[in-house]
Amino acid sequence: MTLWLCAACGGGALETATELPKAPRRPDGVVLEPPPAVPEPHDHATAGGVVGLRAPVADRDVEEVVASYFRAFVSEDLEALKGMLASGATAIGASSARASLVDVWRARFRNFEYQQLAGTEIYRPSEIERHTFDTLGSPGAPPRPPQMVPGDVLVRVPVGVANVTGEQLFGDVVVLLLRREDGHLRIAAAADESAH
Repeated sequence: MTLWLCAACGGGALETATELPKAPRRPDGVVLEPPPAVPEPHDHATAGGVVGLRAPVADRDVEEVVASYFRAFVSEDLEALKGMLASGATAIGASSARASLVDVWRARFRNFEYQQLAGTEIYRPSEIERHTFDTLGSPGAPPRPPQMVPGDVLVRVPVGVANVTGEQLFGDVVVLLLRREDGHLRIAAAADESAH
């Protein structure tokens, strides 16, 4: 029995090291692949070929822009409104430049006291209407603004408190044309509509 154990142990010498080698360690080679070529994302595409589709605008993103818009009005914060604008933003239906939309808001802040709306439910988030480029312009749908391009979202917000103490602070419906720009949803155009 003892002989068998010794024969099994004495088959060959094992190499051992008492300290780590001094030369830098060279790991095994790794195959690097270039990143895959991904096409530019689109909102719509025809069938065929490889197409990258952009995720649709989320409801919570739309609701956040609307909430920020009304918050800025109630606090009469023109700088916050300016920060929400897309490049080249205009009044809906107008061909004027961004400055005129800002000028309209500035005049509204001079002429009306929006701060009196603080604590008031101006609109209900559940009543916000969303329209895409494709859903507008058909019979029974609202008209498509001339500034709208595929990928934009038109938001119509019925206003519950349009006037206070006889002052018309908002139209019956606030219309915002929203566009993705620099990774954010921004206002490309805006208008107030009245039912009368």
